[in-house]
This record gives sequence, C-alpha cells and structure tokens, in this order.
Amino acid sequence: MANTLEQFERNVQASFGYVKKDLLMVNDSIADLHEKIQHLSLNNVALLEEVRRLREQVQGKKSSKKKAKPKKAKKQKSVKKKKTAKKKKAGKKTPKKVVKETITYS
Repeated sequence: MANTLEQFERNVQASFGYVKKDLLMVNDSIADLHEKIQHLSLNNVALLEEVRRLREQVQGKKSSKKKAKPKKAKKQKSVKKKKTAKKKKAGKKTPKKVVKETITYS
C-alpha cells in the first residue's frame, strides 16, 4: 500500500505508463490487421478478375457451339400462336344460366 501521497502518485503514474504501453501494442496490432485485410482485399479483386476472364472464355466457347446450330423460326411462331389462343380462351367467360322459378303458396 501507499504510505504517502507521493508514493501513491508514483504508483498511478506507473500504472498509466503500463496502460499507455498496452494501448500502443493494441494500436500496432490493429494496424497489422488492417494491412492484412487490405492485402486480402487486393487478392480477392485479382481472383474475381481472373474468374471473370475465365468465365468469358468458357462462355465464348459455348456461344460458338450454339451459333453452329441455328434454331428453326417456324416452330417458335407456332408456339407463340398457341399461347395467344390459350390466353384468348381463358379470357372469355361463359355466361351463367339463370333459372327462374315461381313458387306458389297454397
């Protein structure tokens, strides 16, 4: 324990010195983590660019195969006509039959 006020002040100053040293160490650790995160971010961007480039190459090969086989236009038109005919039929409502009855009370 502190015997005098001066001893107490020296103890408090020493404690703050340790706290300051610890805060500087934490600050350095955070700076290192920040640098590592930036490095990972740059690696991520580079990898995404490489994936995009490879995807374009793969799609370029697939699209060249698709261009070799042209689609028939006649079949597409007939499919469209059938779809519109179904829509017209679905849009029409059949009239309901109205039945009138006369009730006589005796």
